[in-house]
Amino acid sequence: MRNYGIRQTQSGARIVMVCPNCGQENSESAEELRGIRFYACPGDDCDYTFDLAGPSKHARHGFFEACKRFYAAFYSTRGQGAR
Repeated sequence: MRNYGIRQTQSGARIVMVCPNCGQENSESAEELRGIRFYACPGDDCDYTFDLAGPSKHARHGFFEACKRFYAAFYSTRGQGAR
């Protein structure tokens, strides 16, 4: 397919992040942020870092295991009457 000298641009999603520390609006393309775990706020004297990856699976697994241990201990001390 010929483009006849017309420059093709890719339409990409823009992500807007508002810093909770300084209120700076940060707009980046989704392609630029892909694969980045942390994004530092470019605001003046701001050291806030956006966590783009979110909580890890390991953290969720640890939380679920702690809940299981809590309920196991609860039911073992209360017996069948806790249900």
